[in-house]
Amino acid sequence: MSCIFCNIISGSIPAYKVYEDTDTLAFLDIHPINPGHVLVIPKVHVPEFQDLDDEIYTKTMNTVKKMAQNLTKLEPKRIGLKVEGWDVSHAHIHVVPLLDPHDITSKRAVEGTLLNPTKEELEAILLKLTT
Repeated sequence: MSCIFCNIISGSIPAYKVYEDTDTLAFLDIHPINPGHVLVIPKVHVPEFQDLDDEIYTKTMNTVKKMAQNLTKLEPKRIGLKVEGWDVSHAHIHVVPLLDPHDITSKRAVEGTLLNPTKEELEAILLKLTT
């Protein structure tokens, strides 16, 4: 099956890649809750997170942990995780630098009125996270 995340994995669609290994990919969300919001996906197409086999689940969560540790470079108050799966039918986890306790459940996040950073802003964040 081909979805937008599968196209990002194949390179058909560009992405601001923060981390990649043989089984997972982490890239900046282009409509983040907060600057530095990263999506972590397994490279295998599985629509539902709970249906990942144990090995890929563990590898995906290891990448999530690496990204959470990496996001501390941005000096957030906390790091939040969100698994929802409404927009793209490919297992994925949002790793979000939190500036206040309500960021993940904020009106902006719930209603989808997310940030719309410029290419330059995304590239600046990518540079911070990959150096």
